[in-house]
This record gives sequence, structure tokens and C-alpha cells, in this order.
Amino acid sequence: DVNGDGYPDLAVGVPGEAIGTKKKAGAVVLLKGGRSGLTGTGAQAFHQDTTGVPGVAEAGDLFGGSTRLLDVTGDGKADLIAGAPGEDLGTVVNGGAVWMLRGISSGLTASKSVAENPTDIGAPASRALFGLNLSGDNGPGTAVS
Repeated sequence: DVNGDGYPDLAVGVPGEAIGTKKKAGAVVLLKGGRSGLTGTGAQAFHQDTTGVPGVAEAGDLFGGSTRLLDVTGDGKADLIAGAPGEDLGTVVNGGAVWMLRGISSGLTASKSVAENPTDIGAPASRALFGLNLSGDNGPGTAVS
């Protein structure tokens, strides 16, 4: 779970979401779990134009094309990993990228979030679609923790 309360949370990718006039820029929505199950109360949404999230939303990025909740930081709270397989990296078309947003007691935070892409690891390739599948056991586009 993201906030450490012991209840499973759900991250849902919305890769077709328009951000302003940018079609298919994408977003991720976090639904929080509680004693009665999942709820939209206190839901959080993130995209590349969210303050603190690296990058800028662009048409066709498909941010949230894959999601995964797992404790990357080792603090007992699940962090969000979000892929944007349509992310362009300069002249590298659809190279893709992934972001990590930290889980904290109130949910997710964009503060200190990071992004990685194939150029960062020395492997830029057009149409690599880096971040297309982060699903693990949960299936594409959703993550439960």
C-alpha cells in the first residue's frame, strides 16, 4: 500500500487522457483503499505537467501506459512507477520513459520524483517504447499494492 495504512491501493493508467490540448498525453490516478475497500475519496492524479514531475506533457506520450506499485525506496510504502512508451527523447521518436513517484503517509508525492529513459542508460532507439510493460503480475495499465 502507498501510505502504509495496511489497505491495498490501486494505480490506474489513463494513457489516452488529454492534458489541456495535448491529446493522449496521459495520466495516472491513485485510488486509495480503506476499511470498506477502494474509494475515489482522496484520489490523486498525476501527469507530466503536475508540479514536481519531471518533463512536460506532450501529445502522444501515453503517460500511464503501464503502472506498477512497489516499494522501491524500502520505507514500507509502495512507490508508483509509471511508463510513457510514447515519450519522444529529442530526435528519438517513441523512445519511452519511466517515472518514480514516492509513497508517503498521505499518498503519493511528486516531490523528488525521478524519470529515466533509454538515453539515460546509453541505449536510445526510436520506437523502443521503453516503459511499455511494468505490469509484473497485475496486468497492463493497473497496479495494486
